[in-house]
Amino acid sequence: MELLVVRDRRIDYDGSAIRSHWAYRNFGILGNSLVVFRGRCNVRVEEMIDIEDLRAKKEIRSDDMVHYIVEVFDVPNVLLASALQKLFVARLCEVLGEYGIKTSRKGDDIYVNGKKLSISIATVSPVSIKIHIGINVEAKGIPEGIEATGLRELGINDVEEFMERTGRALVEEFEKVKRDSLKVRWAG
Repeated sequence: MELLVVRDRRIDYDGSAIRSHWAYRNFGILGNSLVVFRGRCNVRVEEMIDIEDLRAKKEIRSDDMVHYIVEVFDVPNVLLASALQKLFVARLCEVLGEYGIKTSRKGDDIYVNGKKLSISIATVSPVSIKIHIGINVEAKGIPEGIEATGLRELGINDVEEFMERTGRALVEEFEKVKRDSLKVRWAG
């Protein structure tokens, strides 16, 4: 899996990056990839993947987030997409723990002291698994009624270092899963 951490500019997430081949179209990365970038989040209704959010007319927005866009071309299966999403979220919780931050995970969201730190969605296209995870840098611009927190409130001020560290951790986790899947024989 190729990792790209975008440092030279901000990219706003509107939901369209969840489409297949986004990393190839925008950065020339062909194949399994993780692109980490920072920017606003404001998911347009027509880009919402979660049907429950769409039916409830939920707003998905934040003024400043670290975004992770994962694309895996190995078996586009929605169950595998959801499992990978939860594995990546759990790995992010572990990295936050290395910073001394105690997290809890509810489904595919990360919470700290009962406040929401992240958003996430996983889906498939005809050719790939797509996952988006967003972590608040600061809890600003969040929809009304959601108690949220951000990396800065938690004492993580070097956001670029966090992006690099977590990006490497997620790619290493994926590569380990991939390698482990190749070293076992058929049980038949």
